[in-house]
Amino acid sequence: MKPTTPDALVERYLRQLRAELAPLPADRRQEVLDQIGEHIAVRRAEPDGQTVAEVRAMLDRLGDPVTLGADARERFGVPPRRRGPVETLVLACAATGPFLVLVPAVLVPFGTVRPWHVVPVAVAALLWLSRLWPVRDKLVGTALLLGCAAVFVLLDLLGFQDTGLGSLALLFVALFLPFGAATCYLAIRMSRLTTAAPARLGAR
Repeated sequence: MKPTTPDALVERYLRQLRAELAPLPADRRQEVLDQIGEHIAVRRAEPDGQTVAEVRAMLDRLGDPVTLGADARERFGVPPRRRGPVETLVLACAATGPFLVLVPAVLVPFGTVRPWHVVPVAVAALLWLSRLWPVRDKLVGTALLLGCAAVFVLLDLLGFQDTGLGSLALLFVALFLPFGAATCYLAIRMSRLTTAAPARLGAR
């Protein structure tokens, strides 16, 4: 849900910034938060910093929390976040999720535990092992991945019968939605986390 008040906008912005500054030592992290908080307070005291639209525009000029976090990590000598084997595996498994679900489901008989139960949970578990994506991204990615199970619950409620090539094609498309959304979201966030350019705190 989008913030509906200036205070809520600022609170969300600082919460996101705090997550981006997590790799910094506590004193350095608080130093940056105090600096940004003071800048926001000064701007909000001005006549053009009262409404939701004005505060949103001010925060946009201040800079994206991801970019500010990258700038702070660089200034204080904290190594930037880098893509590693876990992140590569998460994206690969999420991108091939429909195949990982459908191929075993077609070739091997299963009991109460099905591939569409195991695969999303396994990929989500790998996601939580990553040190690159912050908690917010992990929560969003997990919700998207678990949408795979929701697809089958919906199909069961509709009385769908998973037989025939046409049915398998429909299942593939249905599975592509949650897995594809998770892949795109995590890939975009990883790109921003690893390539964000420094920003100037004094930008207006």
